[in-house]
Formats: sequence, structure tokens, C-alpha cells
Amino acid sequence: MLVLAWGRTYNLPYIIVRPTNNYGAGQYVEKLIPKACKYLMLGRKIPLHNNGTPIRNWLHASDTAQAVIKIIESGVQNEIYNIAGGFEQSNYETVKKVIKEYNSDDNIEKYLDLTYSRAGQDVRYALDDSKLRLLGWKPEVVFDNELPSIVEYYKNKFIW
Repeated sequence: MLVLAWGRTYNLPYIIVRPTNNYGAGQYVEKLIPKACKYLMLGRKIPLHNNGTPIRNWLHASDTAQAVIKIIESGVQNEIYNIAGGFEQSNYETVKKVIKEYNSDDNIEKYLDLTYSRAGQDVRYALDDSKLRLLGWKPEVVFDNELPSIVEYYKNKFIW
């Protein structure tokens, strides 16, 4: 809102981007995928808020970067773009996939702590990125294909 106000008031050019949940190697440890790997490495249960039911839209960091480049190269000004990619799944499903990649165990529940409840937790992150897609952008990285290398990265190069 501040950028929009300054843009109108002072005739400043702007582009606002609103990316969805990003993932990839090297992400800060508080984020869901590296945090899940950290807890598995420590032999601790992974805390999931609201039984893991919140749904997130996941986008690889390289796809986000390519979206920003596409927007800049398009020459548009004074616009707002959502960057989403269209891949949604629950936090439970995301962590389930991490656990399976980490140790191939089918007994997922023994690795989870579902007692956490977070007031005001968003039920779903959903963005419409059709405006961005009109510029010719689309995501390239497939979550399920990339996850094994990301989990392997955190197993071998985890920075605390």
C-alpha cells in the first residue's frame, strides 16, 4: 500500500511482485522443508501446526527468479504480479514427502508432532498468476522431481 501511495503521489514507477511459498536448496532453517530435515537429523518430531492441514502453493526459487526477470524484461510499470506456479499441497503432504525422501519410512506419524495450533493460521495460500502467464512465463521446476536433491542437500550440507 505504501508503494502504491508513493507511486500515485510522486509519480514514481514501480512493479510489485507477490511470490508464493518458495523452496530450494540453501533456504533458511525456519522454513518448512529445511526445518523438517533438521528435525529428522536431530531425531526429533517435526512440529506441524493445525494437523498439517494448511495448504500452500509451492514454487521453486529459480522459477520465482525467472518470473521477476520476465516482468522486468517486459518493460511494464506500475503493475502488480502474483507469482504462484499452481502447485498446491498441504503441509502434511509436503512433510510426508520429505520424510519418505529422507529415510524411506512409511510410518510417517512417528516423525510428526501434530499438537501445535497456531491462532490465525492461514488455511490456504492461493494466488492467481494468470496476469504473469500472459507475459509468457510459466514454472519449469516440478516439486516432486526436485525434492530428492533438496533433501539430499540438507542431509549433507546443513548449516545450523
